[in-house]
Amino acid sequence: MLSLPNFLPLVKAGLHIVATPIGNRGDITLRALDVLQKADLIYCEDTRTSRPLLETFAIKTPLKSLHDHNETALIPEIINKIKAGEKIALISDAGMPLISDPGYKLVKALQDQNLLVTVIPGASAVITAAALSGLPTDRFMFCGFVDTKKLIDFQSIDATLIFYESPHRLIKTLQAMATIFTQRKISVLRELTKLHEEVVWGSITDVLETFSNRDKILGEIVIVLSPPAEIDQPLSTQDIDTALLEAMKSHSLKDACTLVAGTLGLPRKDIYKRALALK
Repeated sequence: MLSLPNFLPLVKAGLHIVATPIGNRGDITLRALDVLQKADLIYCEDTRTSRPLLETFAIKTPLKSLHDHNETALIPEIINKIKAGEKIALISDAGMPLISDPGYKLVKALQDQNLLVTVIPGASAVITAAALSGLPTDRFMFCGFVDTKKLIDFQSIDATLIFYESPHRLIKTLQAMATIFTQRKISVLRELTKLHEEVVWGSITDVLETFSNRDKILGEIVIVLSPPAEIDQPLSTQDIDTALLEAMKSHSLKDACTLVAGTLGLPRKDIYKRALALK
């Protein structure tokens, strides 16, 4: 069992939301270790992912999976455990639970029952990326995983925007962003806190070129997009034509129109007319 300082607070019956490292296991906090060690049960997304972390610190607390598909069903069980005096910990695969991860329904249900819910803060990919991006941090918005069809909804938001993305979708996302956010700077942060941590910063087109020239893109990715310099330039006919011509390289005319209309937030019938003219 780990020997920890005696100034750590008492671990009480209730739900303890515990942040875990986003990459480097050395980033775990003393308080997180104390709670995970003293908890009666730890709920996690995937026991296969969480078990190696616990083994690193010789923590033998039992693990049970809690994810989007079973969270609602587990709530009564967790309520009963806490009412019986048990100390329950909730962790995610990495970082702060509930941030694009399950847990919100559980927290609300426990608070409705006036049961203890507390947070043991720590690593967060969102905050780490914001600090490392080189972009303004006085006002930012976390937008979750990128949906290129809805990017246009964020165009007028006067704040730094932070997105999660997967490596195999990065090029497509940067292409969409280059069309919609024409005057922005961007930071693409990869493998945060890990051995091959990387920040690629600059105009969206320059960053797109950097990644397009690579044979393979690996690792967890966070995209940080600067606020509007003033107002993004309106989409020109040339912008639309460029997007259509690029889409038609790998899609039928119909599918290309659907893709471009969804990405740019423009009526499909107008895009279709323009595509026919190009054809």
